[in-house]
Formats: sequence, C-alpha cells, structure tokens
Amino acid sequence: MKRTRLENGLVILTKPISTNSIVSVNVSFRMGSLYETDDKAGLFTLMQNTILKGTKTRTSEQIAEEMESMGTRISSSADREFGTVSLQSTSESLYASLAVLYDVLRNATFPQDAVDLQKRNLKRNILARRDQPLNRAMELMVEAEYGAHPFHKPTMGYPETVGALTREDLLKSYAAAYVPNNMVISVVGNFDERRLIEDIRRALGGIVGTPTSAKHSLGTPPRGEALMRVPGDLPVHTAPVEKVEQREAAASWFALGWLSPSLADPDYYAMEVLDAITGGSMNSRLFVAIREKRGLAYQVSSFVNARMETGIYAAYIGTKPESYEEAKSLLLEEIFRMKKEEASAEEISLAKSYLRGMFIMGQESNAGQAGQYGQYEILGLGHEFGDRYVGGIQKVTARDIVRVGGKYLTGAYGFGAVVAKSAR
Repeated sequence: MKRTRLENGLVILTKPISTNSIVSVNVSFRMGSLYETDDKAGLFTLMQNTILKGTKTRTSEQIAEEMESMGTRISSSADREFGTVSLQSTSESLYASLAVLYDVLRNATFPQDAVDLQKRNLKRNILARRDQPLNRAMELMVEAEYGAHPFHKPTMGYPETVGALTREDLLKSYAAAYVPNNMVISVVGNFDERRLIEDIRRALGGIVGTPTSAKHSLGTPPRGEALMRVPGDLPVHTAPVEKVEQREAAASWFALGWLSPSLADPDYYAMEVLDAITGGSMNSRLFVAIREKRGLAYQVSSFVNARMETGIYAAYIGTKPESYEEAKSLLLEEIFRMKKEEASAEEISLAKSYLRGMFIMGQESNAGQAGQYGQYEILGLGHEFGDRYVGGIQKVTARDIVRVGGKYLTGAYGFGAVVAKSAR
C-alpha cells in the first residue's frame, strides 16, 4: 500500500493487484451522526442517498446509464463517523468511470425532486425499521446508553427531523464534507499506479481545502480534519438506564449496552476477544447457556461496534414473553462472568481464530480492502491499522479479558426493549 498526500490535503492510497481486471475505488469522508445536531438527525444519510441523483453536467439517469454501459457499479453511504462513495470498475473502463466519480465529488446538485423523493423513502425506511422489534430494541438501548452524545441518534434520523431537512441543508453539508482535506481515496486492483495518482491529481488537486479543524475526543485531530464535531459528552451512568416499549406481540426482544474502548485504545483488542467468547459465534457462551441448554432464546448474540469515539458493546435476545425476566437475568449473569472468571485457553484460542478469520475474509475482495484501508485512514488510525489488528488480538491474555470486563461491564448499562404486553 502506497500513501500519497496532495498539497491540498487529499490522501490517496493505492494497492495495485494484477490477479484480476477489477479495480475498486473507495472515497471516504468524515461525516455522519457524530457531526449532526439532534434537529438535523439523518442529514448525512439523506445527503449520501441523494449524492448520485445529478450533477451540473449529468442527470441521475445519465449517471446510471454511463456507469451501466461500462459495467461499473457506484454506490454511496453514511455511517456514524464516516461516509463513502464507492465504485467498482474494470481496468478498461477505470478512467471513464473516474470521470463520472470526479463529477459527483465536485458538482453534485441535489435536485429538489430527488431530495423530496429520498426524504419520503428515508421516512418509510425509518418507520419500517421501528416495526422490527429487534431493531427498535437496539435503537432504544443506544438512546439509553449514549444520553446526550451525538451517537444516541439513529443514523437515518427521525421522521420529523428528516421531514424538516432542506435542499439547502444538503448543499451546505456537501460543501463542508466534500473537501480534499476531509477525503481519502483508496484504490485496490489492476491499474497503473503512477498514471492513476496523476489522474486524481489533475482532477482534484486544484480544489482548495478548508482550514477548519475538528474537535476530537482523543485530543489530537486526525490528519487534515475538516468538519467540526458536534459537542456532546459521553454519559456517566451510576445505574441502569432503561427504555421500554410494549406491543401486542408473540415475543419480547431486548438489548443491553455498555460503552467500550475506542479503536485507538489498547483495550479494544481484549474487548474484541471478550465479545467473541460471549456471543460472537454459534459456540459462544450466550448461545450455549441460554438457547442450547435452556431453550430460552429465539436468537441471542453480542457484538462490539468499535469507533474512534467510544464504541459500544451490546448483547441482545429474543425470547418468549413468559421467559423475559429469566432470560434477562441469565444474559447479565453470563456477561458479568467475563469480569470475574478467566476464560479457558481453548475459548481464547477459538475466539482469536474466529476474529482472524473474519478479518481475513473482510479483505477477500478488492472492494473489501479498499473500504477497510479508507475507513482506517479517514478515522485517523492510519491504513496500517489492519496490520496491527491481528497482532493486537494475538497478544490478548485471559487476565486482559477479565481486566477489561471489570473496567467496562458495570451494572450501569443501557437497556432497550420491545416487550409483549404480558411480559411486564
């Protein structure tokens, strides 16, 4: 992997691979719910949903037709801390495809009819997601755990905030986010490296960056940060914070969450192994203890959502209404074991193998590699983070897991539930 930084702050990551004729290009930006105020929740998701709907020189239909005629796929998305525009092309069509991409990066217009359509679609998607009990339980848990911090909001926002967003909001955010010192272009595939870098330099090297520096929780802003982070302190709970909705339903779903180490924290690796042992696979403790041995769960699992801001460790379960209290008690019991009892050598070995395997499979494709490299770089970790990840996982000990469990897995958790009315 080669890293090139242009004078305007744009970072280009290139990794030529000649085993096939596919080229994956990923453009990453700092954006997302971390940079939104509550009254603008969903702004960046709406912006990314509309970014491909027209430029100063191409309509939405022309963009789609050009890409389709070349066999190129283009997409866009937004998450909590970053967003992307990605394309996958053949080597033969690479530069013609890049010409369309450059147009999107520089000249998106957000036509009013497209904005109105995407707002309607996004509001429908928000309501459809709320109808799914597990997704709604997760949203309630995140709201409970993050408090006033910007991460408490769903990335899609709320129907009322999305409804109030305007084309001018999108244009303003586009102008702030789509600047070179807030942009990383990562390219993996079959291409001439020198020619590609010069092509990007000609197309984007003349754009002026912004001098705005973002506040960052780690104290040192990532290289070339452009957007201002929305203020919001992480909560300090002294007791569980619960948000519960009741519905006429055949099952009850609930999720528990704890703040967890950031991606830059050395404790992150131990938390990853802890999660793999508790709920990361079919052989996990939660699955065996709650579903396999007692038959109390339709579904039970855990995950770590790691971020540069403090991430979240969550466990969730779906159970029969009459088993609600027992399942909740057992879930907490199994999780709290991780801060009291050292995991066995076999459990740790299996967890590490699982994590290494998942990481390697994530890099199986050119698109997977381009996406990972871009994400690590735009978050300020450096594209080399992937090389450090496996080594960090390998060093985790049983004592590390207990220490990290004791530090993070307290009784002051966030709790979200959608329960059948007979369950409480």
